Amino acid sequence: MAQRGSLSPQRIVDAAMVMLDRDGQKGFSMRRLAAELDADPMALYHHIPNRKALMQAVLDALIRDCALLQSEGSWQTRVRALCHALRDLAHRHPGCFQVYAAFEDWVPSEHRVYEAFYAALQDGGFAPKANVRGVRLLFAYVETFAIDEITGWMAAMDEQEREALALSLKSGAFPVSEALIADISEMEVDDEFAFGLGVLLRGLEAERSES
Repeated sequence: MAQRGSLSPQRIVDAAMVMLDRDGQKGFSMRRLAAELDADPMALYHHIPNRKALMQAVLDALIRDCALLQSEGSWQTRVRALCHALRDLAHRHPGCFQVYAAFEDWVPSEHRVYEAFYAALQDGGFAPKANVRGVRLLFAYVETFAIDEITGWMAAMDEQEREALALSLKSGAFPVSEALIADISEMEVDDEFAFGLGVLLRGLEAERSES
């Protein structure tokens, strides 16, 4: 078993990230993490005061891994790149991202991402209140979409699911839904994300023009 000196906060955070991405939050515990590190569970607390502090350190490391591109191009180009960067982060760290979406406290590195969004909208001519509201809306969209995606909700229906949908509409009481079964059951996830983001950007442009 590893001795106390062989542990470090960074090693614990790295192992926790791997474990969360692999097993999810339900499969995570401090005891299991200690086993992954071949350490006594109590030895972890010499480096990390408690589970909440560990999650905050994990999320700080997670958000630092979000790729922020140089501030070039129109505000739409910059915001689109930032939204894709957040979605890509969720793909790389699905378990950690789910923790992030539910975590209530700020983490230090989170400000750099928000700063990039705020700067893009400010440079685009948004008034302060519209800027803040716009960034909130964009974050809500990306986080919700990414969570639905990495948990398997955003996916095309298989044949059994499609047949179940058709059966549920068989009464004829929902003719529009019934006519759309083929489109409802198919889903190109990248196209879905691009569609929603495009709608948001066009709406924000209209808001910017009116302010």
